[in-house]
Amino acid sequence: MKLAVREGMLPGASLEEKLRSARRLGYEGVELHSPEALARPRDELVRLFRESGVEAANVAGVVTLLDPDPKARGEGVETLAHRLELAAALGATGVLVVPIFGRALIPDLSPYREAIELERELLIAELGQVAALAAASGSQVFLEPLNRYETHFLNRLEQGVEICRAVGSPRIRIMADFFHMHIEEADIPESLRAAGDYVVYVHVADSNRMQPGRGHLDLRPGFAALKEIGYDGYLGVECGLIGPIEAALAEAAENVRRAWSAA
Repeated sequence: MKLAVREGMLPGASLEEKLRSARRLGYEGVELHSPEALARPRDELVRLFRESGVEAANVAGVVTLLDPDPKARGEGVETLAHRLELAAALGATGVLVVPIFGRALIPDLSPYREAIELERELLIAELGQVAALAAASGSQVFLEPLNRYETHFLNRLEQGVEICRAVGSPRIRIMADFFHMHIEEADIPESLRAAGDYVVYVHVADSNRMQPGRGHLDLRPGFAALKEIGYDGYLGVECGLIGPIEAALAEAAENVRRAWSAA
């Protein structure tokens, strides 16, 4: 297990300073997601991470995959192609993708097809294209299920696994976020066991979406399930912070490591 943190949560006026902060605070990896960081030249990013002593954990950022406008969808796939190449160059786990936030944008065509059916079929077709791009780059995409208050589409791990199976490529996988699972999954450990090796990345936060230890979510049962399925990737801290930033991040790292050791 390695510990990562989102770039935007770190103290520092520049990416260079943020990477130094991550190392000082005990994080092995940093998740890239800000437009400013993603716009920097690839070679420069590779150099910055190499010199910092921390790794690029994943590459994220918003992309549009379920827009009714074909041009917007095409731009989303093109953006993913660039990010897959960046993730491969950085040695990151892959590219984090949320297919859509909020409500459906595609019109409901009932009784022919409900909007969510059309979205699912469209996403599977698009991910077939993306899987080929991922294979060519040597990287992978992982889908993030979100809770029902943030998206109408893809809320539970099993739904993500179903899409992966329908695409049929080892380059399309899912991630598990303990905050969203706390809301959507009836049994977090069982959901993780059922998802198995489709899970290639994990986010951690407490029940109130603050740093672990500031809510009432016990991470240990879920961590035990991750160990059972052989998960050895990143645990990415992705949450709000209570208290001074550096102290809160150090607290989060300590609490996650303690829970992992005790699981």
